[in-house]
Amino acid sequence: MLKPHLKLIEDIKSEERTFSSLSKFELEEMYKISIASGDFTALRMLTNHNTGIYNYNEREPSWLDSEFWAPIWTLMLTSKPKTIRWDSVFLNDGKKLTDPKHIKLLNAFKYWITATDNPLENGGNIEFSKKTIYIKVTYIIKLINAILLHSKELQLAEYHLLHVDDSFWLSIFSNMATYDPFEGVYRFKDRIKALIDKEATTISDEECVNFVAKYPLLLSKLPTDDLSIYPENRQKSCVWLFKQGYYKSYKGKPKYDGNSAVLTRLILNGKCLFEDINTPNFVEFHLKQKKTSTEYIPINNHDSSIGMNAQSLGQYISYLKLIHTNLDRNDSCTPSMITDTLTINSINNIKGVHLKKTMRTRTQPPSLIFNLIEKCFQFTQENQDELLNQCLTALKEGRSKLGKSNSNKLKPQATFKAFDEAIHSDMSGSERGHWFDTEAINCVTSKWKKKGIKQVAAFDIKTPNRHQRIRNNESLFELFQALEGSVQFLVGAIMARRQDELSSLKPYGNLIPNKNPFSIDDEDYFIKKGKDGSVKAQYNLKFKLKKSGYKGKNTHLIRPIPVSIAKLIWRLEEFNQETEKAGLTTGKLSLFNSLESKACNLSAANTHSFNNNYDAMCDYFETDLVLMDSGEYRRNYIRQHQLRRFFALVFFWSKKKESFDALRWMLGHTDMEHLYHYISESETGAVLNSAKASVLASSVLNKDISDVDAKQLDKLRELLVKRLAGNERAEVIINTLSNTIDDYHESDYETTPHISVIEKNQIMENEVLRLLDNEVISLEPNFFIVTTPNGSTESTFNLTLTFNEIN
Repeated sequence: MLKPHLKLIEDIKSEERTFSSLSKFELEEMYKISIASGDFTALRMLTNHNTGIYNYNEREPSWLDSEFWAPIWTLMLTSKPKTIRWDSVFLNDGKKLTDPKHIKLLNAFKYWITATDNPLENGGNIEFSKKTIYIKVTYIIKLINAILLHSKELQLAEYHLLHVDDSFWLSIFSNMATYDPFEGVYRFKDRIKALIDKEATTISDEECVNFVAKYPLLLSKLPTDDLSIYPENRQKSCVWLFKQGYYKSYKGKPKYDGNSAVLTRLILNGKCLFEDINTPNFVEFHLKQKKTSTEYIPINNHDSSIGMNAQSLGQYISYLKLIHTNLDRNDSCTPSMITDTLTINSINNIKGVHLKKTMRTRTQPPSLIFNLIEKCFQFTQENQDELLNQCLTALKEGRSKLGKSNSNKLKPQATFKAFDEAIHSDMSGSERGHWFDTEAINCVTSKWKKKGIKQVAAFDIKTPNRHQRIRNNESLFELFQALEGSVQFLVGAIMARRQDELSSLKPYGNLIPNKNPFSIDDEDYFIKKGKDGSVKAQYNLKFKLKKSGYKGKNTHLIRPIPVSIAKLIWRLEEFNQETEKAGLTTGKLSLFNSLESKACNLSAANTHSFNNNYDAMCDYFETDLVLMDSGEYRRNYIRQHQLRRFFALVFFWSKKKESFDALRWMLGHTDMEHLYHYISESETGAVLNSAKASVLASSVLNKDISDVDAKQLDKLRELLVKRLAGNERAEVIINTLSNTIDDYHESDYETTPHISVIEKNQIMENEVLRLLDNEVISLEPNFFIVTTPNGSTESTFNLTLTFNEIN
């Protein structure tokens, strides 16, 4: 019979005892016995229990659907398998990466990729989601390609990873920070320009003339915003690309905006792992105008400044260090150690390198947002109930008709004698289509017919004057989309949440309390003050907090919402319940949905349909047009990420008359100091600083629109002139600041701004944001009590701009 302490070890080794069942004393005994006996089996089991390092096979991760030694890998990390063709790469000696001479270099790359979820390399037993592993693999492949594309300089065939040291990565990361991660590694624009300019010389003038005659778009002037490559001869470049199959899809069909995969292959084939590289689509090479469902081409609403932010750079550095998995391996080459001197700060301190802020979008002019709020609220207040009721009636009736082709019994087949060309040629072949054309209008009340309704169905995208007819209220289902976009906008503007947080709202049951908001008093209140001085929301909205939780399971967050918006949500939820009861849905609905006109059903909003609702709203209310330098007009189409900082902007612009009128119904009699405390607690410092930067940028460009002290603004202008010196893109702004020219005055809001004005505002806003983030300046409200003309008191404030440090 074994002694008790030896039996403990044997019970653990035979798994008759679990580690969770051991007491503290038994764990200490196990440790002492293992050390004394030299048998570390139990300790190894304990280590594996907590870390999983002995269970992980770095040559057989669960997501690798290939042999480790295979020349082609298939990774099962997304719904579409990812392929890595190791055998497609040639090194500077002309031999393939898979050549026996380079097997250790190849293995080093492979181990680097499998290290992405190796517990030994990631701090223990961490179960990463496949999505996270996919992102890490994508980053590492980009870093591998950075090495492969410098094969000649690194003498990769002769020395493998010996020359891939800190200085190499400093050079790569500084390029990524200067341009962006894609351009910094691939220098794709430079490569394609060199290739295109060279090959365009092989195209004759006659070929070019004949080609342009077929595709006259090549004669048009393009807005500077659309240019990336600047080819010496755009027309001849497109002729050469045509000959290379650039304008064919993988199925051989015409693709007039170009096939990026073809361009990637032309530039990178044989030089690196180019599979699945998402090459940009270049407008310079389009043969035909891209079709759009919107009235105008959208203006680019992303910050056009180039570079990379600190967070992204930190991820690249972290994933780079996974290359250390190859240290002390016999079957792979040994990499140089990545030292602790390779940091975000060391890269940012390189002359000419300025890490940008996390990807920002152009801030929409506050007047545009406030005007839209007023229009959307008025539209929904006047039309939501009746519009939803009539849509429901039409959907039920339309769904009762057959939608299949040849289901219209009133239309004989073309081969029958009863077929009359004059009568039947344009008649819909489906029963539902014929009903739309003839009887559906009977679902519309006389009141709405007077408003302009002439048909129930949505217009075909090719319908002449389609958008003007929608604004004339001629289509019931088109108005439904404008309504959905309006409610989305109102909820999105006040809640300032991510788009996926709004699109994932349930079809009903989103409000807390879940009761009819039409039945309560004080409907204009957003938050109310209790007798004990506490501040409480009348209504809250419950949503999933994205980028939280574990493996896709998000935590929930509750945020206050004005009663006026709660009413809009409640009415939409009632409509969703009715459509579900009537069987008019495809799958599970969300709060905001897409109406399929021909099918007479609703489906949950996805990213595309959510944005389509916004587009419909913007076209219906005719948001601002912007004049491009080509003479073309484009439209400001709202996106949810542009509204993320709007709630904070609400406060800083709330003293302006045009702001306050639009906010009265939204915020009611809310005390402004209470509101600011709520905003400060609810929003991150980044969101608050972004809102402050927007206000200050507008103020320094127009001294008449701000409550900030004029002398302080002048001081800020002087500081910005110094900081922007040397920035080529900011040259015009410096002149503007030096002469205090007011180019974008609020009173000029109704005019159409030039694209250069918008770009100038964005550069200015980014620079002010740097000052705020670096605490060189601060902008804070100074609250005080005033007596109103009617004798009551209210809280108001001034904005105080402070200079903390000027370097």
